[in-house]
Amino acid sequence: MLTMKQARLAGLALIGLSVLAMSPAAAQDIPNLVGTWKGETQAVHIGPNPYRVPDHNGANFPDNFIEFTYVVKQQDGTRFAGATEGKFTEDFIGMLKPPEYRSGMFIDIDGQYDFTLRDNNTIDMCYWHQYPASKVVACWTLTRQP
Repeated sequence: MLTMKQARLAGLALIGLSVLAMSPAAAQDIPNLVGTWKGETQAVHIGPNPYRVPDHNGANFPDNFIEFTYVVKQQDGTRFAGATEGKFTEDFIGMLKPPEYRSGMFIDIDGQYDFTLRDNNTIDMCYWHQYPASKVVACWTLTRQP
């Protein structure tokens, strides 16, 4: 059986371990997304969208790839913001998901993204939007540019 002093020491040790688990060392595990990221994708879509005009009613599966560039300009912990570059410029905001901070989501003017960091220079992501006259789903890989 523990003495009162031993019980207090054990309690203090548990508190100390809890504080260490929440210390800034955990923040070091948050990846830095600031930079320029590029990738190409195909898509499936119904109806028109800024990047594609449908060939027919219903689902369209165009063969062409479109390149997209995302520039993450700011990051504060798990939150980030930036803009797309290319045919259109759209601001976006997003967050990394706890507890591992290896996946996240962001939104731009008209759609949503879900992503996973494969490594510090590779992001696998999907985009989608759904409106009465237009629907799009596209997935691709982005690589950090030097």
